[in-house]
Amino acid sequence: MTLAPRQSTESELREELERTRTQVVDTAQALRRQLHDIWDVRHWVARRPGVTLGIAFTAGLWLGIRRR
Repeated sequence: MTLAPRQSTESELREELERTRTQVVDTAQALRRQLHDIWDVRHWVARRPGVTLGIAFTAGLWLGIRRR
């Protein structure tokens, strides 16, 4: 069974392009929000204060020992 290619009108093609563009923009914005949440230190500290304090303490200790 062979399917004949459907002839799209110019308006249908424009609508499809607009839908695709909207999807790409929405995906890019979602990715930007997700990356912001990952790299925003305040957000990370608020979710994991104990781990953050441990990392800060360890980094300070390591830097202090290294300077001797």
